[in-house]
Amino acid sequence: MTTAAPGEGGRRALRAQREQDAAAAPPADLGTVFAGRYRLAGPLARRGVDGHVFRARDDILARNVVVKIFPIDPVIAGDAPRRLEGARILAALDHPSLITLYDAHLARDGRGYLVTEFINGPSLRERLDDEGPLSPPLVAALLEDLARGLAALHEAGIVHHHLTSTHILLRPVRIPQRPFVAVLADFGVAHLLSGGAEPMVGDPSDDDEDYLPPEQLRGEAPGAAADVYALGLLAVEALTGESPVLGGAAQEVLLAPLDFDPDIPSRFGYGWEVLLTAMTDPDPGRRPTAAEVVAVAAELRQGGDDTHAVLAADAADVAPPELASEPVPALRAVAQSREASVRRRRQPIWAWVTHAR
Repeated sequence: MTTAAPGEGGRRALRAQREQDAAAAPPADLGTVFAGRYRLAGPLARRGVDGHVFRARDDILARNVVVKIFPIDPVIAGDAPRRLEGARILAALDHPSLITLYDAHLARDGRGYLVTEFINGPSLRERLDDEGPLSPPLVAALLEDLARGLAALHEAGIVHHHLTSTHILLRPVRIPQRPFVAVLADFGVAHLLSGGAEPMVGDPSDDDEDYLPPEQLRGEAPGAAADVYALGLLAVEALTGESPVLGGAAQEVLLAPLDFDPDIPSRFGYGWEVLLTAMTDPDPGRRPTAAEVVAVAAELRQGGDDTHAVLAADAADVAPPELASEPVPALRAVAQSREASVRRRRQPIWAWVTHAR
């Protein structure tokens, strides 16, 4: 395909070509050139990815990319300027745990596309399906990666809003005891927190329903705490290989929002239980921030086999064990600010992750 000549006429021609490409049905033929530069290699063969996402080759910069094409959406069309501003903010972010946005286009009727980097690694869901649960130290590393990425997003005023195991990609790396770096992907429904406008809330797919926090299921606007809630569920899924929320959970939350609790396992140690309980607290105001999660996950990761979880037993039967050292500072900060959320349990208020010295 011949590139339009430079100048205003060329720019108009390029815009017209982009709108024509975006208006067309998603192309599937191998070799189709989309938007004048992206040569489609076929649908992205990744479990949980819909048919509007393609592997492609950027003919201009000679690199592999992913192209996600959006059909007509009147809701998006009515909010195009703010969504484009969100895309600009995303493109300006440079973080190893955030997928890089290379290109974006949004037509007047809401059709458009995003072009992102291609990561030659599996999704978290694929890894769990193929190899089973991850070890606690590896989950701590994954949690630290993702929380760092979320902290960068939240600082920029953006909520990811689409956190599921199919949207977490594992970038292969050559680091001892660390086969991958976790990357947040799929910002198609990411929306701005700031600016005073109504939040842009997408329609999550059925697969995403279990990851929605109680406040969002009750119709409240999602905030940064919603991402922390979903990240807590992802950590449980990575530890166990299974979703911590059973089928029908959305209805359960709506009918009994004050009594609903995800199934947080205790067998990985009380430090994990404390953190994940705080992250999935039904009250978004009692959840830790993404930055707090980074600090606690780093402590859990660095402890490795030398990290002792002080397990809670029935207070009536067993006295609390003595601590081997001072509580981990990051976990202390999270725990002390959220004692009320654990008072719902029969166990002692908080326990501490400690390092054997």
